Amino acid sequence: MKTLASSRYAPLLLLAFVFLLLLPGTGTVPLLDRDEPRFATASREMAERGDWIKPTFNGRDRFDKPALSYWLMRGGYAVFGQNEWGARLPTVLCTAALVLAVWFFGVRWFGPGTGLLAGLGLASCLQLFIHGRLALADMPMILAITVIQFALTALLFPANRPWSTADVSNPDTGARTARRWWWTLWLAVGLGFLAKGPITFAVPVVSLLLLRFAFWRQPLPWQRLGAGRGALVALAVIAAWGVPALIVTEGRFFTVGIGEHVVARGYEKFNGRSYNPLFYLGTAPLSLFPWICFAPLAFLALKTKDIRHRWLASWLSAPYLIFTLYATQLPHYVLPAFPAFFLLLAEGLGLGKNRWRRGGEIALIVLSAGVAILFIAVLVRPLPSGAASLRPAFAGALAAVFGLILIAAALVRGDRWLRPGLALGALIVAVAASQLAAGLRAASLSTRLPALWADASAETRFVGAGFSEPSLIFYSHRHWLDNASAQTIEAEIATPGPIVLVTVERQIDPLHLFTGLDRWRTQNTPASLLTGPGWTRQSLAGFNPGRSRWQEVTVWRRD
Repeated sequence: MKTLASSRYAPLLLLAFVFLLLLPGTGTVPLLDRDEPRFATASREMAERGDWIKPTFNGRDRFDKPALSYWLMRGGYAVFGQNEWGARLPTVLCTAALVLAVWFFGVRWFGPGTGLLAGLGLASCLQLFIHGRLALADMPMILAITVIQFALTALLFPANRPWSTADVSNPDTGARTARRWWWTLWLAVGLGFLAKGPITFAVPVVSLLLLRFAFWRQPLPWQRLGAGRGALVALAVIAAWGVPALIVTEGRFFTVGIGEHVVARGYEKFNGRSYNPLFYLGTAPLSLFPWICFAPLAFLALKTKDIRHRWLASWLSAPYLIFTLYATQLPHYVLPAFPAFFLLLAEGLGLGKNRWRRGGEIALIVLSAGVAILFIAVLVRPLPSGAASLRPAFAGALAAVFGLILIAAALVRGDRWLRPGLALGALIVAVAASQLAAGLRAASLSTRLPALWADASAETRFVGAGFSEPSLIFYSHRHWLDNASAQTIEAEIATPGPIVLVTVERQIDPLHLFTGLDRWRTQNTPASLLTGPGWTRQSLAGFNPGRSRWQEVTVWRRD
C-alpha cells in the first residue's frame, strides 16, 4: 500500500478505479423510479423551453430542489443526448471529484496511505456504488459539503495543519492561503444550496457546534471564517438564480420548495413512511457494506486527542443527528457523513492488526460464502419464462456485491494481495454491473411500453390508471394524467377522443418468483374498460423498480 499510495500516479489510479466501478451499466440501466426520471424529465423540459429558472415535470411546476442539478444535467444532455448517459454524467463526475477530494485531504492530513485507503474505501461502499451514478441532486450537494468541511479545517486550525502545503510561518503565504480557502468555503456554500438547499450549511454548522461543545470543548477562532462577508458571497451566488425564481414563481419556489419539501418533511412523514429513531443505525450495514465489518476501527482512532480525529467525529455525527431528528427518512440522507467515516476508518486500519480487524476479516469470509450460495441459487432456481430477464439482473447484483467484498479484503490484507485483489474485484464489479443493467433494461416496463402506442396522434390523452411511474413520462415523451382518482379516470374514459390507459392486472414481489411462492396480488380494472366499445388491449409483463414489483400490465387504447 505504501508504494502504491506514494506513487505520483495515485490520483490517476483512483480515478480509473472510480470510473471502472461506476461507468459500466450506467448508460444501460433505465432511470429508476421515482426521483431519477423526475430530475431527468424536468431538465429536458427546461431545455426544450429554453428556461434556466423554473423546472417543470410533466408540464407542471416542480419546486422540490433548486436549479443546479438541472443545469448540470442539461450539460450532460449536450454531450450525450437526452438519455441515461446525459442525465447521469454530472453525478458520476461529482462522485469522482468527491473521491479525489477525500484522497487529497487525507494525504495532507494523515499521509499517502490514509488518503488512498479512504478514497478507495469510499468509492467501493455499496451506497456510493448505487448513488454515485444516479441522476439526482445528492452528489453535487455532498461534494459541496465535503469541500466546505475541508475549508473550515484550513481556516480554523492553521497552526495545527500538517495537511497544509502553505508556509504558515510566512505571513504573506499564510494570508494568501487563507484567502483562497475563504473564497472556497463561501462559494461552496452558495453552490451547495443551489444543489439541494439548506442541508448544505446545516451539516457544517452542526459539525462545528458538536466540535465546540462535545468532541473538543475548546474555544474556536470563529473570526477567521469572516462569516459576515462570507454570507454575502454565498447569498450573491444563491440570489443569481433565487431572485429570478421567486419573481417568476411569485414566491412559490420558497413556500413550496422550502416550506413543504424541507420544513414540512422535518415533522411530517413523507409518502406514508414510518419514523424509526434507529433507522440509520439499522440501514448502516447495507449503506456502508462491506466496510461496516470494520466500523469499530473507525472509532479506535478517536482514542487520541488529535483535533483532526475529533473534527472528523463531529462531521460524522452531524448528518446522523440531523436526520435522526427528521421525520422523513431515507438511507442515503446520511451520505454527507461518509467522507469522515472513511478517513477515520483508514486511520483505524493503520493502527495495525487487532481483534477488531481480525473480526472484520472473518465477517468478510462469512459474507462471501453467503453471497456465493445466493448466487448459485439464483442461477439454478426455475423462473417463469416471461421473467427470465430477472436472472441476469439478480446474478449481476450478487456478483457486484462479491466484487466489493473482494476489494475490501484486498485493501485490508494489503501486501501481495493488494494489486491483484483490487484489479480482480473492480473487474468483477464492472462486468457484474453491466449484467445487472442489461437485465434491468430487458425487464423494464417503462422502456418497452411506449412502443405499444408509437403511432398515437398528438391529440391522444395518456392516463396512468394504476401504472403511472415517472419513468413512463420520460421514455414516452408524453404528458400523462398520473396518480388520478378512480372518479377522474372514469371521467377521462367517458370523454370522447383518442386515449391510452395503462392498468396493472396483478403484481408480485420478484423474490417470490425465485422461491416459487404464488403470492400474486390482483388489481382492479375500471369497469368501463371491460364493457365499453372501441377499445383495443395489449398486455406486457416486467419489473417496476418504483414499487419493487414484477407486474403484468394492460395497455388500453381507443383511437
